Amino acid sequence: MPTTTCLPTAELVDQLVELARLDWTSGATAAAAERFGWTPVDDGSWTAAFATNTGHYVVPDWFAAPPERRTEDEECHIPFCYYYEADDFDQELAAGGLSGNIDWLAKQHAQDPEWRFDRDADRAHFDAQWLLAVTLFTRRLGAPEVTTRDEERKTPWHYAAWRCGANALVVGQCTDSGSYDTFEQALVWIAPYPADRPFPDAGAFDGLIEC
Repeated sequence: MPTTTCLPTAELVDQLVELARLDWTSGATAAAAERFGWTPVDDGSWTAAFATNTGHYVVPDWFAAPPERRTEDEECHIPFCYYYEADDFDQELAAGGLSGNIDWLAKQHAQDPEWRFDRDADRAHFDAQWLLAVTLFTRRLGAPEVTTRDEERKTPWHYAAWRCGANALVVGQCTDSGSYDTFEQALVWIAPYPADRPFPDAGAFDGLIEC
């Protein structure tokens, strides 16, 4: 039941809190990314907009892009942990010397030294990474307005959400669409969020933050 993890550093937490508190007027997020020293990703092989200087990637690829290049409303996602629930088929592949989803996950950030792959991690480890990230943001933002878990799932996902002026910041778990829903991920999500808009029920949080 492997994971690959790169927890947010203090530097990244500071940057994301600043981004969450920013007035997202035209050009503001692009200016912030430049100020943070984030590097644009434009090689066509990755759907990220920027690589941070902490080993993380900022998705989607239209984040901080000019309005004419955006395909949807502006938002940003910063994944920091991926988890794969291995099954009997994975064991059969391994026994036959064949590669499978575990190897795919192992290679996902193999080129990024900040990420750590743990072949023997379990779901409790995945949940612990979420909680560690929540603790980091709680130190900067105070207690979240909402902390919840989706009890309707066989293996519940967890969420913590803060309002930051006209924006919201969420630390949560969801499927990873980049792996065609093969992996689960824990990420930080930031986007404009009206003050009078309630946060979703636990079962709908994944639809808000999934990338």
